[in-house]
Amino acid sequence: MTRRTRTFLTAAALAASFPLAAQPASPPSAEAAPYRSAFEGYRPFEAIEIQDWRKSNDTVREIGGWRAYAREIHGGTQSQPQSTPVQPPTRPEASASAPAAAPGAPAAPARPANPHQGHQR
Repeated sequence: MTRRTRTFLTAAALAASFPLAAQPASPPSAEAAPYRSAFEGYRPFEAIEIQDWRKSNDTVREIGGWRAYAREIHGGTQSQPQSTPVQPPTRPEASASAPAAAPGAPAAPARPANPHQGHQR
């Protein structure tokens, strides 16, 4: 056996003995916390009935769209369903006048002619 092989075997035997030395000298005492499974209190998944996507979209539209969910998250009160659907915004170059704001929506600030106006040079 070569010196290199003996060195390797010695190192392997020494490394294998480390986990044995790391073991506690005595078993844990009865005062230690009892074992608790990570699955304690596990509830299996229960699928809900899936409804038609068109009905889901109609329900969301009736309660006020995404704004109703945003109010719900921020603790606002739930308002009455909107009577008229909200139109998507139009591009400024597509129309000569600015589109009217939705009822109850805050007014958008006026845009300056030069977007860099007021910046320091």
